[in-house]
Amino acid sequence: MFNKLVAESLTVLGVTDGLFRVAAKFANQHALGLRAGDALHLAIASEYGAIVHALDQRLADAGPAPGVPTQLLA
Repeated sequence: MFNKLVAESLTVLGVTDGLFRVAAKFANQHALGLRAGDALHLAIASEYGAIVHALDQRLADAGPAPGVPTQLLA
């Protein structure tokens, strides 16, 4: 069932070495307080022009600094 949902509803985006480097730059901005996974999500969103919808206040607050639009879902 999950595989069918993914195939019909989601686009799987590739993660390149370059995106890991961008994520590292985001994570190195210590004032943002990003964890590695959150930094990678923001890097991918910035590459593909996506909006990050988050349940995490810290992630939602950090997105705009590197130019990634975010929306807190609460």
